[in-house]
Amino acid sequence: MKLRIRLWPFRNPRSALRTMIVTSLCILLIPLSMGLFLYMKAEGSLEKSTNRSNAALLEQLKLMLDNKLSEVDILARQVVFDPKLDYMLKIPDQMSSADRYKFVEFMQDKMARYRSMISDFIFDYFVYFARSDTIVKSDMITDSRTFYSTNYTFKGQSYEQWQKGMLDNLQTGTYSPVASLARGLNPLASLEDIPAEVIVYSQTLPVRSPSDNQGQFVALIDVDLIKRMFAQLESASHSSIYIIDEKGRTIMSTSETPIPEALLKRTEQASAPFAYKMDGVDQMVSFVSSQQAHLRYVSVTPNDFFMRQVNQIQTWSVRLLILCLLLGLLAVIASVYRNYKPLQHTLNAIMSGKPLSGRPSSGEYEFIRQTIEGSIHEEKHLRSTLSKQAPFIRANYLSRLLHGYTEPDLSAGGEETLRFMDLKFSGDRFAVLLVHIDDLPPASEEGERQRALARFIVSNVSVDLIEPYHAGFPVELDRDRIAIIVNIGPEREPEGPADIRTIAESLFDTLKQRFKMSLTVAAGDIHQGPKAVRDSCTEALAALEYRLIMGNDVIIHFRDIVGSSEHYYYPLETEVQLINLVRGGDADNVAKLLDKIFSMNFDASPITPELGKCLFFNVISTFLKIRNATNANPEAELGSDFDPIKAVFSHQTAEGMQRITKELYAKLTLSFNVGRTGHHAQLLQEVVGLVDGSLGDPNLGLAMVAERLGMTPQYISTFFKKHQGQTLLEYITQKRIKSSKRLMRDKELTIGQISQMVGYNNDVVFIRAFKKLEGVTPGKFREAFAMDPAGDPS
Repeated sequence: MKLRIRLWPFRNPRSALRTMIVTSLCILLIPLSMGLFLYMKAEGSLEKSTNRSNAALLEQLKLMLDNKLSEVDILARQVVFDPKLDYMLKIPDQMSSADRYKFVEFMQDKMARYRSMISDFIFDYFVYFARSDTIVKSDMITDSRTFYSTNYTFKGQSYEQWQKGMLDNLQTGTYSPVASLARGLNPLASLEDIPAEVIVYSQTLPVRSPSDNQGQFVALIDVDLIKRMFAQLESASHSSIYIIDEKGRTIMSTSETPIPEALLKRTEQASAPFAYKMDGVDQMVSFVSSQQAHLRYVSVTPNDFFMRQVNQIQTWSVRLLILCLLLGLLAVIASVYRNYKPLQHTLNAIMSGKPLSGRPSSGEYEFIRQTIEGSIHEEKHLRSTLSKQAPFIRANYLSRLLHGYTEPDLSAGGEETLRFMDLKFSGDRFAVLLVHIDDLPPASEEGERQRALARFIVSNVSVDLIEPYHAGFPVELDRDRIAIIVNIGPEREPEGPADIRTIAESLFDTLKQRFKMSLTVAAGDIHQGPKAVRDSCTEALAALEYRLIMGNDVIIHFRDIVGSSEHYYYPLETEVQLINLVRGGDADNVAKLLDKIFSMNFDASPITPELGKCLFFNVISTFLKIRNATNANPEAELGSDFDPIKAVFSHQTAEGMQRITKELYAKLTLSFNVGRTGHHAQLLQEVVGLVDGSLGDPNLGLAMVAERLGMTPQYISTFFKKHQGQTLLEYITQKRIKSSKRLMRDKELTIGQISQMVGYNNDVVFIRAFKKLEGVTPGKFREAFAMDPAGDPS
């Protein structure tokens, strides 16, 4: 893709091309900066993650080694706290046979038994008794010199050095640095595999007073097993592992290089991890302390390996940054090309229609602005042409103003536009009058002429009547509806509300008396601001809807209906009463109740037209409920295709809707007007039969009976109470208890089974009902019946 743009605009400091390039480059720097910031955060996060991983491995190593060292501690406690040990420590060199036998018992019963309880981690262990110069192992008893010469020796130590450093030295459960072993002088004395290196654990005896130094408990730990544990961390991180005791001695390490004294002090003062330079190489040092063995585990990792992943991310990030920079530059070129090309085409198009010899000296946008200013002059010529369409434009503008699609512009430019449409607003306060013509002729050619004449009369009369007070602008909204926008003059703002009432009354009287029109006038309140016309028009439409309540040939002001009730009176009890009266065939009381409903809603406290329609809809809904639930044939009176909703809502006033509603209810009530005495007896028999046949149904109740008979629960409840002398629930309970008493003759039935057979899902409820009626529980009743079989359980 080539950026085929001439260089002349780029040399211009005000050129749009130069601005686009600089802006695009600045935008490109934003993601690059964010990427660099995210890389720095990711690098720090990865470094912390590596530290945590290394510390976790070191902690795992500590836990593993502590677990193994706990075997040494357990073994030592088993041996040094043996109750016979204190006595054996005091046995002299010249011992009796009984005392010698105690050593044999100690070897067989204690030392040999402990060998089966420990792992290979402990290579060997023995107890040295100083007074008798006796060493007791799990498989032998000998003196110290014979032991050292025949079993294993420590490299570089003579017997005297070994005795002084290990057997005679005061130890309090401490570990000694790694020592090398060699087979003793008599290879047949021991067939064990001797490890190359061991760590020696020593405890001076007795433990309670180690200063007496009457002996030593010694355990030798195989270093090879410890190094195997270190292998995982060492191979994973190329680390050197050091184990340091409380005195700062290196017990063992995986490196030939000793730990520097400065690094050792640093681990006592600093927190892990920290950087350290050792032998000219940058290292990362981590350490963790063991409270159990009082040891410190130190890991020293080369920084190159430690930061290997970070360095890899750094390399890839630099490559990615360069790639993003190259792609970003290509995107800048493509974006500039795409954005500037339409502008260049626009310039070429403008210049192709202008007699210019060369390129403009100013920037592209300035050149376009100058061109537009020249075009404005041409607009004036077009205005004269449009003036012929001014009436249609004016009507459209006023209509949009009424619907809130535009606002009255009172600025200098807006006044010019208004003058073009022959309009002039003296302020931003407006009111709207709506005139609805009620008695227009039906649609026909002659009817359309009469409708047009009526609209013309209303428009001209309204302007003439408004002119002495304010400015009026009529708008034809429909064939039978005209809106008049009244612009309130500033000099009569206080008298504005009174003027609107005067204008509405004058317009109503003039059209009705002089032109014999049947009409309704609705007036909205006066509003101020950009949406004043729309708001007042909305109010006028709401007032016009009140024809439903107030009828035709009236003047309705929105201010007069603001306090209308926001709810209507038709409670559930009234609906039930209406249903029962209709079912009872009481036509007089049905008519009185409907009049009461109408009076409560429209006379006492007028409601809104919407709620009035909702009220009539609910009353007709009740009518449909009764008609659909009855077994009678109301179609004989009403007709099969009769639609009561259309019949009611075909009237535009509440009085008309009320009249049709009463006629419908009168016809429906007539269909129920039969001999009520026989009907009551039959209904009571149906209820009793339904109850007797459904005692085992747990759903048996007032709702179920009413649903089966197609009547309301309230009516069934009142009817049964009146003719039976008790509620339906009481009757059902008595019948169920009586039936259960008969079932109790069968001794194989349990109380729970009987309760379900008579319709109780819960035997607790059954027992409570039984006790309430009989005075005893079902169990007690059954016991009494068993004692007196001749009695009647019913």
